[in-house]
Amino acid sequence: TVELVLTAHPTQSLRRSLLQKHTKIRNCLTQLYAKDITDDEKKELDEALQAEIHAAFRTDEIRRSQPTPQDEMRYGMSYFHETIWKGVPKFLRRVDTALKSIGISERLPYDVPVIKFSSWMGGDRDGNPRVTPEVTRDVCLLARMMAANLYVSSIEDLMFELSMRRCNDELRARADEHLASRETKKHYIEFWRAIPATEPYRVLLGYVRDKLYNTRERALHMLTKGYSEIKEESTITTVEEFMEPLEVCYKSLCDCGDKTIADGLLLDFMRQVNTFGLSLAKLDIRQESERHTDAVDAITTHLGIGSYKEWPEEKRQEWLLSELQGKRPLLVPDMPVSEEVEAVLGCFKVLAELPRDSFGPYIISMATAPSDVLAVELLQRECGVRQPLPVVPLF
Repeated sequence: TVELVLTAHPTQSLRRSLLQKHTKIRNCLTQLYAKDITDDEKKELDEALQAEIHAAFRTDEIRRSQPTPQDEMRYGMSYFHETIWKGVPKFLRRVDTALKSIGISERLPYDVPVIKFSSWMGGDRDGNPRVTPEVTRDVCLLARMMAANLYVSSIEDLMFELSMRRCNDELRARADEHLASRETKKHYIEFWRAIPATEPYRVLLGYVRDKLYNTRERALHMLTKGYSEIKEESTITTVEEFMEPLEVCYKSLCDCGDKTIADGLLLDFMRQVNTFGLSLAKLDIRQESERHTDAVDAITTHLGIGSYKEWPEEKRQEWLLSELQGKRPLLVPDMPVSEEVEAVLGCFKVLAELPRDSFGPYIISMATAPSDVLAVELLQRECGVRQPLPVVPLF
């Protein structure tokens, strides 16, 4: 698997508004040089080209306000909307074609991710005081909301595609199960009324769409209000849960002799789910090792056992290993901490609050000793991170 990392960089100064205008200019030029273009179409494209060039000329090239980490994340994620989302299934189909050309008739398995994406935008707090725990939380919820929005749009296209009546017994039973609880959904544009039993694929996909809608709305509520009345059970929480009904549809199509249909839009959608997960790109967390040392020092000082900073490496390792093997809580509500330590602990609490699949590894910059890794492991446990992030030291 190849993992591509998105990061915000000061050299990325060109505004998104101008990038979109440049794309439209390129598209106009491409169409102008098409062989089958008519005179009327050429005149219309000339007018459109002039308008886009004029609009680009009148647009300020420089941002007049400093972008926030949330702005940087939105800017980076725009590439998913504009290119990556549809580009990945196209690329994987090209790989399938290349395999056929050398005599391999089997397609790439949909559950083998060839490409994965991760991001440092909103997670890299090394030397960037603007990346706070609140920023990390916002960025993760934004990513999940964006992902759910893309999936809702794509699954409606899939519902149009899978209009077939024939299905295997497993899909029929699943469709009948969800048909009884199906209600009119006025917030949908397509398939908003009860789907008939004669369209079992649409019935099951409609159930998935309902959960995706709840997933998106819950992320929006959590982002804007800090809470949501939508229960987590009515959302999609894992990729496995997301894939299960899609696999039922795929197997049913193959069982009914419709593998050609299964390997169409449905296969593309399943590959997108396996590639992008529920957050498009996993957020890598990065922090400088001294910040963790300060946090552990605040704990040992409050416990009255000395200053962790002043301990030699051997004593640090001995104490950290002892606490990792024990069960006593080290963090107490009245423990005095500095703003810097509070920010470090706040980050770990965000990791505990949000779904594990939103995050990649925890990266420690300027790591110099094993205790730097052990300190992060201990802080994850103390802050309630049930599924600890893998720790990656950068020496």
